[in-house]
Amino acid sequence: MPTRSPTSDAAGPHTAVGQWVDRLLQGFENRRSALPALLDEEGVRRFYLQHLEAELPALREAARQSGEALAPAAAQRFVDEAEGLVRGVVLPAYVRLAARYTARERNDFYRAPERFHALERVGLALAGMLAGLFVVWAPFIPLWSKEWVALFVVGGLLYPELRRWAATRTYEREVNALVHAADREASRLALGHLLTAPELSAAPEELPLPSMSPRHPNRST
Repeated sequence: MPTRSPTSDAAGPHTAVGQWVDRLLQGFENRRSALPALLDEEGVRRFYLQHLEAELPALREAARQSGEALAPAAAQRFVDEAEGLVRGVVLPAYVRLAARYTARERNDFYRAPERFHALERVGLALAGMLAGLFVVWAPFIPLWSKEWVALFVVGGLLYPELRRWAATRTYEREVNALVHAADREASRLALGHLLTAPELSAAPEELPLPSMSPRHPNRST
């Protein structure tokens, strides 16, 4: 099971809610190996929902920290919105990513069922050899050395490992992007409450302009 890499931004999430989401998904990743064998998305969602429910008090505290500059009523609305963000966006998005990736991971990134893995690898090597022969033969492709055939065969043999590498990098990038998206949305929600606060939405009083006496050029005596 791959370990999810830290968020790509060196500073990490900027809001307390974003930092909580980062920790939550790290916990989800640590539990991913215990997912049920039948990986339908509803089963995966129920599996992670149990862990989410236990972490909600920490989310509410993080939301209060992010909205500490708000009035009490606005702060409570922000707490509710942060919980809705996690339940309605973060959890479904992570479930979709984790279910898809884990199913491929448990099959070692082969297309065929486990009992046909060796046959699939041989088939990939054969396909690589045929592709290499075609590349060497084709006059419109400037690769004529027969060593290219061996390179294509090796590429076919290692194709499942290459698929694993690409899928893992993509998965880590998508999970990290989910953390940052939640962080940005939490920041937007808090800012929206701050900008619509009664003390800021009222029309500002016009300030009198300072009186300016006319300036006379210096007169030489």
